[in-house]
Amino acid sequence: MEPETSPERLIEELAQLRLELEIVQREKLDLEIMVENITEHADAIEVELRARNQDVQELNERLALANKELEQLASVDGLTGIANRRRFDMTLEREWKRLTRDQKPFSLILGDIDYFKRYNDTYGHQAGDDCLQKVCQACHDCAKRATDLAARYGGEEIALILPDTDSIGAMYIAQEIRQRIRRLKIKHEASPIGRTISMSLGVATVIPHSRIQPTLLVNQADMALYQAKQNGRNRIVLFHKSL
Repeated sequence: MEPETSPERLIEELAQLRLELEIVQREKLDLEIMVENITEHADAIEVELRARNQDVQELNERLALANKELEQLASVDGLTGIANRRRFDMTLEREWKRLTRDQKPFSLILGDIDYFKRYNDTYGHQAGDDCLQKVCQACHDCAKRATDLAARYGGEEIALILPDTDSIGAMYIAQEIRQRIRRLKIKHEASPIGRTISMSLGVATVIPHSRIQPTLLVNQADMALYQAKQNGRNRIVLFHKSL
């Protein structure tokens, strides 16, 4: 037979169990406090992360806006508000490559305000700037399609890039430019060819291919513009090989 457990022994075991229970309860309480702290910290961390994500999103939006503004500054002429020479060059190259693949006509108009130096000398440079802005806007209004581009080519010269446009369409647009400028009725009494601002225009059209460069189109339009000036200004000349 197993010896009976004495009351003293039972008391000792009970005391030991109570001690162990107290230890376990204390450990449980510590774990609960730890879990509570972790939860509180997790909530705080989540709130902080949301705030940081919002900051990052706002900064990205501001950065995108700044990049857009920078790109605009880099591609827009500060005086006239139309495309600048840099954007002209980029667009010419891009559209030349596209039309080389598509084998479609590419037209370019180069325009020059007639006797613009005399205009500045007569009315002052501020009036000259105002005049240039109005003429550029008139040209810009003739670039109606998304692929068309009116750009300040240099000084008082303005260029219109006209992809997918044959010579007939380009001549029609050139005539529209002259009509719009005529309707501006900007007084120019120092001009020997009229009493208002006018423009000489050269037009060229080619079908791009890989054996030639886009500078060919520019050179042809420039030669036509030169011929328009030689022929008395305030007119349009379409490039042909005899020029």
